[in-house]
Amino acid sequence: MEEAHKIAKNAHTKPQDLNWPLLSWSVFLFLFFGSLFAAFGFPFGPLVLVVGALLLFITYRAIYSIYYVSIFFSIFLGITLSIPTGSLNIGERAFGGSIDIFFGELLILAVLAVWMVKVFLLWFKRRDINWKPVLPIWRSYLLLVFAHLVSVFSSYEPDPVIVIKFVLRPVVFCYVAFIALPANLIRSKRRLRSVLGVMSGIGALAAINGLVSLAMVEPYSWAIRRAHPTTVFGINPLGDNHNLLAELLVMIAPMTLALAFMSKKIKTQYFLYALAGFQVLIALLTFARTAWIVMLFEVVFLSLTIWREALKKHLISIIAIILFLIPLALYQLQFSFSYTAQSSNSTRWMLTDIAWNAFLEHPIIGGGAGTFIWRVGNAQIFLQEFGWPLDAHGFIQKLMSETGGFGLLAYAVVLIAAAKYFWDKQKNIHGKESTIVYLLAAAASGAVIYQFFNTAYWTSHLWLPIGILFAALLLFDKKEKVDSEPF
Repeated sequence: MEEAHKIAKNAHTKPQDLNWPLLSWSVFLFLFFGSLFAAFGFPFGPLVLVVGALLLFITYRAIYSIYYVSIFFSIFLGITLSIPTGSLNIGERAFGGSIDIFFGELLILAVLAVWMVKVFLLWFKRRDINWKPVLPIWRSYLLLVFAHLVSVFSSYEPDPVIVIKFVLRPVVFCYVAFIALPANLIRSKRRLRSVLGVMSGIGALAAINGLVSLAMVEPYSWAIRRAHPTTVFGINPLGDNHNLLAELLVMIAPMTLALAFMSKKIKTQYFLYALAGFQVLIALLTFARTAWIVMLFEVVFLSLTIWREALKKHLISIIAIILFLIPLALYQLQFSFSYTAQSSNSTRWMLTDIAWNAFLEHPIIGGGAGTFIWRVGNAQIFLQEFGWPLDAHGFIQKLMSETGGFGLLAYAVVLIAAAKYFWDKQKNIHGKESTIVYLLAAAASGAVIYQFFNTAYWTSHLWLPIGILFAALLLFDKKEKVDSEPF
């Protein structure tokens, strides 16, 4: 009888009950054997299969642990892998001979594979309602996907392989990985708290990285000092642009405040408040103009919603903060007229001009998804002035060039659907939970606004904050009754 009880207990043990020592040991074996095979010249193809199978096994046994790790690395856009496609002709056409993928996305693919298998077996086959997938705003996003797909028929005659590849990754991938996956995996307050903890930790590391850059010696004594990403062990995990650091911090700071409201200990709350303030300060010290715009939007948004009473209560402190920021604002104004800023303006204007001309040539369905960088590469004047071809600095320019008016309309529909989704859900959320979702809404809105001026529009920097917001709305909406963990 006792033996039967043990068997029954083991049968109901959840995969997430796997402890961290076992996971750490698995990761060690993963890295050890991978390095060993590579050192002895093990054939690359079998090595990929072995590593992939091991990764899937670990993910199946510890899906939440791998999911947290994947979120962590998905934010660091400077950590990438290049997988050769071999002699396949389609690999050369679509990927230029190698598949370049963010390391975090590779881990997300493993999580997606395990999730989809479980959904198929437990919901589609057994009709277990706990496994029914949740797909927020999928209809409007499908229109955006279709707008990219139909661009293959453009008179610009884009390569169909390039267009389809771009539709699958990043367009479809961004929805599945950063919107659908969070909405389906973050099903309890404990999981939401953990994800926000990961994001706050990333923000802390990024802010420290930016602070270190301020202490570094500038190449010229007259140069305007600003926070920017620095290399770590020979690589730059945050990317090579101060805008990437700024957009990350202005997106994560509201999440850090949301985590503070989910924390029960007063000391932890005060620490997170200070951490959020530190993240905001470093974001402003990047002197990225978009960061100041987004931060102003977030402050106004929160002041009109959840901070109205706090503004009255802490008016003197707020005035002191404003006085403290005045010198920074003047420094920002000085930087805006510097040679560096003017050079950036020239680059952006020329990229916008290229996008506008492309839109005029193909105003309905655009010139083809994923083709803007090719247009820039063919613009000799841009290459002579600025060197290497750059992607469009803004979602609008990107869409008008590649998907035309149809793509712009589809993107507007997605934004409207997301806003409506938030508005409908937040009506059923009250108290402290309402404060949390409004902070997450500020983070998501800030991420969207930032990508009207930057190039990370098809990455986790834009879509993950939206996915986390949707997960929180589903979790806190009293009508949804979601506070369970299917895994």
